[in-house]
Amino acid sequence: MDAGRLDKRVTFRRREKKPGGGRGDYGDLFTTAAEFRPLSGRALAEAGSITDGIEATVVVRDTARTRDLTNADRVRIDGHDFALESVPLGDRTGWLWIKVSRRKASA
Repeated sequence: MDAGRLDKRVTFRRREKKPGGGRGDYGDLFTTAAEFRPLSGRALAEAGSITDGIEATVVVRDTARTRDLTNADRVRIDGHDFALESVPLGDRTGWLWIKVSRRKASA
């Protein structure tokens, strides 16, 4: 993949732990360059998705920080929160293709 296609600044977020247990709000982990590839409307319809859901793939460099992401984390893209649907294991390509969705994410 051409690094010049990384035209978005995305911020990965993780839920903070409250003192004494419990879960807090999402806080920023780190910001990085990424490519945002939305899934086509036709593919969403074929998958039986809800009409207002947005599914996409976020492509980022495979680094120690991006390999630490989990499905419990979120990503903020252009002011919108997305849930991480799947975070793949790193491979030799140097890139991670992370599937994201707005169906579970809420600001």
